[in-house]
Amino acid sequence: MIRDQVYKDIRFIIKQLPKEQRRVLIMRHYANMSFKEIADQTGVSINTALGRMRYALINMRKIAEENSISLLK
Repeated sequence: MIRDQVYKDIRFIIKQLPKEQRRVLIMRHYANMSFKEIADQTGVSINTALGRMRYALINMRKIAEENSISLLK
């Protein structure tokens, strides 16, 4: 039951991310793609893909905090 709530919270947070950040996050964590593969697939440099991932994680923490979401249950 707690796991289901955590997954629901994660989905909510991911949906709040900007499209480019969400896309990189999903490709990296759910499709297990390398940053090179992500860069090739999205037509950006590896550094851009890495930056989008970094900002996605920063924004996820910010969104969780703003919504009083604790993922450590």
